[in-house]
Amino acid sequence: MSIATWLDERLGLERFRAKYLGKPFPVHSTFFLGEIALFCFVILVGTGMYLALVYEPSAASITGGAGPMPAAYASVVAIDSHPFGALVRRMHHWAAQLMIASIVLHMLRIYFTASYRKPREVNWILGLVLLGATIGASFAGYLLPYDQFSVTATAIGYGIARSIPWIGSLVADYGFAGQFPSPSSVPRFFAYHVVWAPLALSALIALHLVIVLKQKHTEPADAKATRAAADAHLIEGVPLWPQQAALMAVLMLVVIAVTALLSAFLPVHPVEFYGPPQPMTPEVKPDWYLLWVYGALRLIPGGLSFRFLGATIGSEAIGAMLVPGILSLAIVLAPWLDRSTSSLYYAESPMASPSRLGFGLAAITLFLALSVAGFGEELGLSVPVLWVITIVAPLLAFGGAYLLAKRRGEKAGAP
Repeated sequence: MSIATWLDERLGLERFRAKYLGKPFPVHSTFFLGEIALFCFVILVGTGMYLALVYEPSAASITGGAGPMPAAYASVVAIDSHPFGALVRRMHHWAAQLMIASIVLHMLRIYFTASYRKPREVNWILGLVLLGATIGASFAGYLLPYDQFSVTATAIGYGIARSIPWIGSLVADYGFAGQFPSPSSVPRFFAYHVVWAPLALSALIALHLVIVLKQKHTEPADAKATRAAADAHLIEGVPLWPQQAALMAVLMLVVIAVTALLSAFLPVHPVEFYGPPQPMTPEVKPDWYLLWVYGALRLIPGGLSFRFLGATIGSEAIGAMLVPGILSLAIVLAPWLDRSTSSLYYAESPMASPSRLGFGLAAITLFLALSVAGFGEELGLSVPVLWVITIVAPLLAFGGAYLLAKRRGEKAGAP
């Protein structure tokens, strides 16, 4: 009896292979965005394990070559001085950027092809939670270099947390380990970044993949024209093993190569330039995925506030809580706000629904306009001009996209 037969009798490997390894996967370039996010997460875990060997999560002062400095800051300086240390730290940074970007693009593909419809609403919400958790994990890593830049950037988050009506002080003091910065802030954020965030992301990714395997992928819209209606539930593609596995292996190597190239030529967060935390605070801007929140804060007048149920809701709460909350709620409810119906198995063309296309492009334009507002001072744009851009640009995007899709649909339906 061979070893393979012996194992199959006890573990049912042949049944496992037939049920799971033979699962078909559509071969389409946009379907690989989710896998790119997964591979970025693998890079983050691998590089993070290396960095954790040297990093010291402590704000205690030690004596270094340039005098007293926080232990966390000194350990990051030491990482940059190690052979390949700076490269690994840069790869960790760029993998996080690419992971967020690929999730955003993946969610945009889902939205514009209406792949969020029944029965995929749960995975739509799960994907948004995964995006939020990834951004949260990235924010938790902001503080860890513990230089002047990172402390200032995290302090902005602390101020926003304190602006939450009714419970702001409790949330801020618990989440940031007391009045920020405190001696416990670095260990708390280190635990968020290297323990709780990876566990949460692993669970969310696993659940997302299980639901995808259960519900199957949607297929590109053009597949509908070549398939009989009775075969709509079947997926046309390559099996997971070995063809899809080979494609995934090549894609992972490409993601690693791209991350390494970005890391080799684009430096990140030079801690030695900013130095240890000082009483003075430098001008800081968040990364691109939070820049729109920063822009919204700049557009809200600093003295604006109102009372609601005994709580004072100020400009920080309006710009960083109320506005993002309304936009996020609209995105979450997209499957229910979309009243049209379509096949469960095929993705729609973005042009199939003028309203969906218009709202989607308007939302993207709004995020871009708010991001531009974050650089309003550098661009020489006044707040009134930025308000005009933020209001008018999304309306123009909606109108142009709606009319284009409407005209395309009329031409397609014309005899």
